[in-house]
Amino acid sequence: MKYLALPLILTLFLFSGCDLLDDDDEDSSDGGTEVVATNEPSAAAATSSPSSATTTAATSTTVELSAFSDFSCTSNWSNRDGALGLTANTGSGSCQATFPGASGTYSITITAQIEFDGNSPYALYINDNGAASGRYPLAPGCENDCHPDDWHSQCPDQKKYIDAGTHSISTGDVIKFYGEEDWNCDDHGAYAKWHKITFKRI
Repeated sequence: MKYLALPLILTLFLFSGCDLLDDDDEDSSDGGTEVVATNEPSAAAATSSPSSATTTAATSTTVELSAFSDFSCTSNWSNRDGALGLTANTGSGSCQATFPGASGTYSITITAQIEFDGNSPYALYINDNGAASGRYPLAPGCENDCHPDDWHSQCPDQKKYIDAGTHSISTGDVIKFYGEEDWNCDDHGAYAKWHKITFKRI
């Protein structure tokens, strides 16, 4: 009986060892699955960040240059009724800035401030090449009346959006605004007031 029991014990021991090895493999497999599942969202988030940044940059297609803060002007410009305007009796003046946007084709809008007592001439240049020119229209309300009782309420200054056309512009181009006084009335006039120039890429 001793000799029969020994092989039986060895056989039972071998089967038990196989079960233990199988259990270890299953635990390892489960652990691997959990790690992959945890990492997948992180990988997706990392992939989406550059895409989002690229999309934001691609949609930044409008450039605004402020008359007050972005242009370098001749000394005869100052704040007049909230806009940049010429000092009385100085004739004309100009302001220039370097275009900071990407190279491309842009529609340009000048935000002017029109007055009731003069049609100020203006011009826009890109690298000293004429891009647009004309005269401001009159602010409505006091037609043919140079001396209204209260121009602030009857015919106040108004913002006017002037279409300066569509032009090809490169980064670093010099943008220049030119304006002149215009005295429709003998003792007062308009001073080429303006706020900004807007460039919208098309």
